Amino acid sequence: MVCKRDPTCALRWPTWALCAVTLGGGSLCAQDGSKPAPGQAETRRSVATQPAKTEGPGLAVHYPGDRGITGHPAVLFATGFESGVDGGMKRRRKGVEILEDPEVAHTGKSCARITATRGKDTGGDLVYEWKKGVDRCFLRFYCKFDPKTVTPHHFVHLGGHMPTYKYRFGGGAGIRPPGGADGKFGTTIEPPDLDRAPDGRKGWMFYTYWHEMRSWQTPQGESAGKPNAWYGNNFLADHQRPFVGRGRWICVEILLHVNRIGQHDGQQAVWIDGRKVGHWGPGYPVGSWIRDRFVTSGSWNKKPAPFEGFSWRTDERLKIRRAMLQWYVSDRAARKGKADENIVYFDNVVIATEYIGPLAIERTKGP
Repeated sequence: MVCKRDPTCALRWPTWALCAVTLGGGSLCAQDGSKPAPGQAETRRSVATQPAKTEGPGLAVHYPGDRGITGHPAVLFATGFESGVDGGMKRRRKGVEILEDPEVAHTGKSCARITATRGKDTGGDLVYEWKKGVDRCFLRFYCKFDPKTVTPHHFVHLGGHMPTYKYRFGGGAGIRPPGGADGKFGTTIEPPDLDRAPDGRKGWMFYTYWHEMRSWQTPQGESAGKPNAWYGNNFLADHQRPFVGRGRWICVEILLHVNRIGQHDGQQAVWIDGRKVGHWGPGYPVGSWIRDRFVTSGSWNKKPAPFEGFSWRTDERLKIRRAMLQWYVSDRAARKGKADENIVYFDNVVIATEYIGPLAIERTKGP
């Protein structure tokens, strides 16, 4: 059974879907460390390159408490919600509010709270879009799951679409998007099962749409000719640390890096609390495709081979230009819990073209 909005394989494949992906070698894309000449920064930023080092502290280390971080040339947007929903970010759907409570906020006095009320609505979103798209984008945010909340159906999303994409105002679930002039691509980071159920998701996972995605309908990943053949492909990393779960702030950062046209050098990656736990790009990790997922462990990993990398697009005008703090709790997901209100908190959001890293601690001067 699948949901009406954007059914996940976590609902359709309760057990074997948990075959996981091991971490690949190599490091994440970044610039080569040299400073671009005046007027060249945007050009360098928009060209997909070979993987380069971004391990160690990110740009946030230079801005304790994220104060002044918007002054960094690589930063596209940042908010701690101290002035509400600002800077061009917009609310979408119901359930979004700004909570002024320093005991709850990660830093400062405010954070965003999104509530999905069972039987009434499915949550809400905070969306930031920018006109001049980029080819490499890091999204860092802090989140905290309420002690009584259920595991959401879908979580935080990063991607882009052309102005002429057919489903730019909604819909598109179960449909493989084009990668060209009318195209779209995007990836959603999904949390582990908050209840640690035996058949639940064991770690953070990408749920990904692009023009070369595989189908769930056949083992070869091809459509069997039935409706809704193309739901998001799953990328779940092995060897993740045990999930602490609800009631604590978690630092999540994701990378989306598009390909050069005609190449499969696109990437995606995720860090949890500053530790890289998953990275998929050209040549890594080694594993096997089975239906709509790439696995490197378990009985489904029958013919291991290096991951081919992503061809996110076929038109260089298709770029990353949209980030969404999504809290979608479907009716089916809500029925798994006991609470009428399922709540998540967000704080300290940064979008940049370089690795950001966790929030640096502000040190107070002694007397």
